[in-house]
Amino acid sequence: MRALRRFSYLAVAWLLVPPSALAVLGSAVLARFFYKSVEKPRLVWGSDPIINNRYWSQAMRQAGYESETFTVSFYPSISNRAEWNEILMEKFGRLPLPGKLVLAFCLSLFRYDVFFFGYNGYFIGATPIRKLQALAFRIARKKTVLIPYGADYFVYRRIKGTTLTHALLLSYPDHARRQRQIADQLDYWTRYADVVIPGMMGPDGSGRWDVLAPSSLTIDTEKWRPTGRRSDANGINAPVVVVHAPNHRGFKGSEFVIDAVGRLQKEGLRVELRLLERLQNDVVRRVLCNEADILIEQLIATGHGFNAIEGMAAGLPVVSNLEDTQYTLPFRRWSFLNECPIASASPETVVDVLRQLVTRPDIRRQLADASRAYAEKYHSIEAAQFLFISVLDKVAGRPVDLLNLYHPLKGTFPADRGTIEHPLRDNKIVQ
Repeated sequence: MRALRRFSYLAVAWLLVPPSALAVLGSAVLARFFYKSVEKPRLVWGSDPIINNRYWSQAMRQAGYESETFTVSFYPSISNRAEWNEILMEKFGRLPLPGKLVLAFCLSLFRYDVFFFGYNGYFIGATPIRKLQALAFRIARKKTVLIPYGADYFVYRRIKGTTLTHALLLSYPDHARRQRQIADQLDYWTRYADVVIPGMMGPDGSGRWDVLAPSSLTIDTEKWRPTGRRSDANGINAPVVVVHAPNHRGFKGSEFVIDAVGRLQKEGLRVELRLLERLQNDVVRRVLCNEADILIEQLIATGHGFNAIEGMAAGLPVVSNLEDTQYTLPFRRWSFLNECPIASASPETVVDVLRQLVTRPDIRRQLADASRAYAEKYHSIEAAQFLFISVLDKVAGRPVDLLNLYHPLKGTFPADRGTIEHPLRDNKIVQ
């Protein structure tokens, strides 16, 4: 029965290809000739409901741009409806989903000027007319900025680190069967996007990055603020609270985190592990800002994600994997990774790293202060405005050297924000 329904859906979808293609290309032509120029470009962030879309959009609204999110849906388990603007599933009445996707794409050509989205494409990326997207944007004189989030980007056979491949297979095994499809969309947008900002995922897929930054993730540092809680606990005089918030345990190496805490407890150290899973973002914020001493984000993939940004904004020492130099070296040499105060650990070293952080509250305090400063400098609303205004200048044809934007010697990132000092060397504890 399921196969029959899928066949019926595909049959209807292919029958709709000619009118859908005509609608998309016709809308692009009309949008080109009936476009009304505006002082600042109108921005849209979608169509996947990635949490950073709303932070990026918020940042640009505060910078004076007309900016909003337009996504297929949102994740009620981690965010609230009020945090999002346009939601496709709430629009266009009982029109079938394929029709909604095409209509949303077409109407967007009249409403926005610069489109920020992932490699899944903008609304029609999973439809038979997905390869008309770049042509439609070009006809309508729109600009596209691609920012991947992971599942839209990783082609397992292209990944340089086999440990990352295995972690992805643990949490996303079905993607291994879709490598050809993902590679196709990856190559498509690598060719046609106006700007690509992949962060540390860059070396693993497209062979293209127009901005070299360890991460372009953004957080509202006014909303995520440390409470000033500074625990002097060293695991002997009082317990140290370690937080881990996995969305997928296999990918984050959660079993190694749990084992490391258990081994320290057997040594006699008072360590409390709190696992935060499937919780609203407000709950995670309350715990990180008020109750945690250490955040372990993930131990497998080289790099860090949004949870590490949350921990740093909350003023916590953060642990994540920054071990593999084939990923990290370019970001140390030509970008700002050397300022990052994340303590690096792998499954093999996490016990030792965690022991040092648990037993040495002085190191925790230094890292906590550096974490907050780093979040404010590179991941705040103001930092996002600098990045995306630079990107908008570039797509408008102004002379901006995006590739050296964060170069420690000749970059244009404001030098008056100072250098983040911390007690790490190549993200390792050396004291």
